[in-house]
Amino acid sequence: MPSLARMLLLCLLVSLPDMALAASATVIGYHRFDGRRSSMSMPLSEFEAQLKYLKENAHVVSMDEFAGYIKRGERFPPRTVVITIDDGWSSVMEAFELLKKYDLPFTLFLPMAYMANPGSPKNLNLQDFERLKSWPKVTFADHSFSHSQRLQVGRHHSRDAYLAFLRSDLSASRARFHDIFGYYPKYYAYPYGHGNDVFGEILAQNGYELMFITGYRPFDGDVNPRAIPRLGGHAISAKKLKEIVERY
Repeated sequence: MPSLARMLLLCLLVSLPDMALAASATVIGYHRFDGRRSSMSMPLSEFEAQLKYLKENAHVVSMDEFAGYIKRGERFPPRTVVITIDDGWSSVMEAFELLKKYDLPFTLFLPMAYMANPGSPKNLNLQDFERLKSWPKVTFADHSFSHSQRLQVGRHHSRDAYLAFLRSDLSASRARFHDIFGYYPKYYAYPYGHGNDVFGEILAQNGYELMFITGYRPFDGDVNPRAIPRLGGHAISAKKLKEIVERY
């Protein structure tokens, strides 16, 4: 009969696969990289410090990989992280060089009215998209057409008017997205970080799999996939990011 110590060791070895998995994943959201710290921007040097930490210490996955874990109901590897960037500002291209340097996947949430638009010179243009599309670790995703506050509840005189605006904006966004990328998006970040059940249902009816808000908590089994919160990367230091990622 095996000794008590041997039995304890066997139990430990059997339990290792479960111990090696985590319940939560951290989704990080960035915006601009224009050399100063603000509520929506950060210096590239600080962005690089975060990427260096993530490359060396975290398990950074693409949006499709993240969605796959959720769809299969699987637990995440320890320190799983998803990197996202909103709004399609031209400074994304400088961040892109750093993301390539560290070989990390990321997702761009794009307000389509401003993309490849000569009237929006501070946003990504067609040449930028050609460069981005040449790298396989970029996921392109939807951030509305207009990025208007009218996409929020309470901005219309009636429910019917609100629904009509949601559907019109979504139709325009999907059409423009398809024009640029040749397919339709699967992921959506609500403008200003606020969604609602009606908005989420319309998105789901149009094939969107995951939807994102602001207001940080890690993603786990208790989080609604139609309202996934994101940590504001621009608001924290690399040291603080380490504390958050290694907590889960």
